[in-house]
Amino acid sequence: MRSTLSTSTTGASSARSTPTPRNSALLILPAPLKTQLFVLARTAHPRECCGLLEGVREGEAVRVTALYPSPNLSPTPETAFEIDPALHFALQRNLRGTGRSVVGCYHSHPTGKAEPSPRDRANGCEAGWIWVILATGVIIEGAPSLGAFLAPGFELQAIATT
Repeated sequence: MRSTLSTSTTGASSARSTPTPRNSALLILPAPLKTQLFVLARTAHPRECCGLLEGVREGEAVRVTALYPSPNLSPTPETAFEIDPALHFALQRNLRGTGRSVVGCYHSHPTGKAEPSPRDRANGCEAGWIWVILATGVIIEGAPSLGAFLAPGFELQAIATT
């Protein structure tokens, strides 16, 4: 397992269409956490926000139970992110034996789309890792957009807000 997550939004607006769900997990994201994600992204703008997702796997669903914001350690935070590895290790240690785990990460694309950039795809993680990507610069139906993707193939996942 990699100790850091680092990626860039450069090229995020490629002409490739968004993938359709194939390997699947339903991402269950409570409304207060969804709201918190957008607040974090707007607060970080024009830099990328980033952090970890705590959750539980329930059959084919992944339920997010908490967000852990990380300082963006990238030397170019306007176009890339890097999660603090100390946060990742500490969270894994704290979750041992709780039935919860680090199920993925989130980051924003301040000027891109809510889809993996080429660099996101190149720097992916282990199978089953959820990537939540927020596009604060793209407004759809009056709201910023959000997408969830499952590594390693970055298949688009359905999101249920509870």
